[in-house]
Amino acid sequence: MDGSDIVLDWRRTNATGHAKLVAKMRKVLRAAGYPIVLARPFDRRTPSHQCGTVRMGNDPASSALDTFCRAHDYPNLFVVDAAFLPTSAAVNPALTIAAQALRVADHIVSARFA
Repeated sequence: MDGSDIVLDWRRTNATGHAKLVAKMRKVLRAAGYPIVLARPFDRRTPSHQCGTVRMGNDPASSALDTFCRAHDYPNLFVVDAAFLPTSAAVNPALTIAAQALRVADHIVSARFA
């Protein structure tokens, strides 16, 4: 790949564990009085938690941002959304993004960029 396209590299992981969790939840919900429990997995047509369009790293040749999400080429630009993540961990990245945003904000203040 030459980097000109966005690639969705989506693989289902932990299917056995997920099936066990769904079966357990079905039992619990039925015992709580819910006679019908529906479960439908996501697939490639409904992606979520997309990440990685402005990769973070130490090398400007392979990343657009440094480890504080500051653009290598534009020193007054910081990108602190899901784009800085190199890939998704298949779980909601909101807390990781929030933690990085706070870290970057502290860095901006301490380095007197603001």
